[in-house]
Amino acid sequence: MGVVLGCMSSQFFSCLASLGCSCCCAACRHLKISGSIGTRMNYAGMFLLNSTIAYAMTTSWGIDLVKRISWGFISLKCPEGVCYGTLAVHRMCFSLSLWHVALGLLTVRVEDSRHPRAALQNGWWLAKFAGWVGLVVVSFVIPNGFFQFYSRYVAMVGAGIFLLVQLVLLVDFAYNLAEGCIARWEETGRLLWRNLLVGGTLAMYVAFVGMTVADFVFFAKEGCGRNQFFVTANMLACIAASAMAVHPRVQEANLKSGLAQAGMVTAYATYLVTSALAGSPPEEQEGAPECNPLARAASARATMAVVGAFFTIGAICYSTTNAAVKSNTLISGGGSYERLATEDPSCVPLAQATNAQLRQSALRDAVASGALPASALDSDDDSQTSDDEKAGVQYNYTFFHVVFCMASMYAAMLLTNWNSISSTDHIIIIGRSTMAVWVKVATSWLCIALYAWTLLGPVVLPDREWS
Repeated sequence: MGVVLGCMSSQFFSCLASLGCSCCCAACRHLKISGSIGTRMNYAGMFLLNSTIAYAMTTSWGIDLVKRISWGFISLKCPEGVCYGTLAVHRMCFSLSLWHVALGLLTVRVEDSRHPRAALQNGWWLAKFAGWVGLVVVSFVIPNGFFQFYSRYVAMVGAGIFLLVQLVLLVDFAYNLAEGCIARWEETGRLLWRNLLVGGTLAMYVAFVGMTVADFVFFAKEGCGRNQFFVTANMLACIAASAMAVHPRVQEANLKSGLAQAGMVTAYATYLVTSALAGSPPEEQEGAPECNPLARAASARATMAVVGAFFTIGAICYSTTNAAVKSNTLISGGGSYERLATEDPSCVPLAQATNAQLRQSALRDAVASGALPASALDSDDDSQTSDDEKAGVQYNYTFFHVVFCMASMYAAMLLTNWNSISSTDHIIIIGRSTMAVWVKVATSWLCIALYAWTLLGPVVLPDREWS
């Protein structure tokens, strides 16, 4: 009975998902959002829906809520691991991962929107939603033994890889943001960009100092040895990375290095440590009231549960969509997905020109000769706005789905606090477990180490090309 009602619930959520997708598609058409952006928005919405349902399955409170809303008419009676708990969350996220694996295989070597299989990426939404619902139903009849193996080995490995991808993107974002401000300042001469760069760097270091002081005051008191080690090690590592960024030899080998990038990395690493200390569970010594005053505060628990869930899922959606479209940053050999660096399509050699570019060139010649009115160019531009992938895809479709597959595994690990949620908890606070604490601290160390390598790499290996 529980499985049947669960299927009915899945159908209900699929209707909501279809309605949301339709609204998103209508909004994209109304706002003239390009096809590739609208597609990525729809996939992010799917990820958000799946993660929200998975979070509702962390404990039995979701089942109790359905019972209260229906005045007792809908009563799901199924054991832990099927309708709620660690394995139930992995069932939902496994369904989405498998869904993206299938789509990734179906879109291999699709290079423009005119390819017959490109419709599988940019269209067929109702069919894809139906496929996702079917995978969800099937996942809930798979024995628990499979998901015990999957959660311990497959999902954990995939989550670790996605975590590394996030860190690579963070360091890349820090460099790109600083370089962008400098380039705008040099091009326009406006002090706004200089002030933005200097002010942003100063704000990052103020945040670093503020969080470090707060960590020592609230979480690293006498008797909290582990917390003292975490805060001290992070402080020393951040100071060392900042000093390294302005060292003469480093700046000679890496002209892009500076305090702007170091400030963003140190602020993020310190945030991870602060979040880890605030999430220390009350049952361990370092989560005792004297080492974590937020551990047993009821109001703090409720706020952290709600804010943490939405922030985590939203952050994953943002980082996933960015990681999925930046294949050139994460993998090599993205030449076929580079846009042509030409301002005028007529300058493209005939052998390299696409049909869309030849058509645009012909339209311009016809307008110039007076054979066609100037409005012909406007209508062509409108068609290009709705489909920006006729001349080539904006991102690697298969890599896009691989990243989303790993992101779903990462979401499952986060929502289950790295496979450590308890059936006795009424509401799960994301990040509150011993395993989650160590993952966040290790991530902060890895973030600093990765940034340090971007500084030391050009010095140690000067003959290698660094970009």
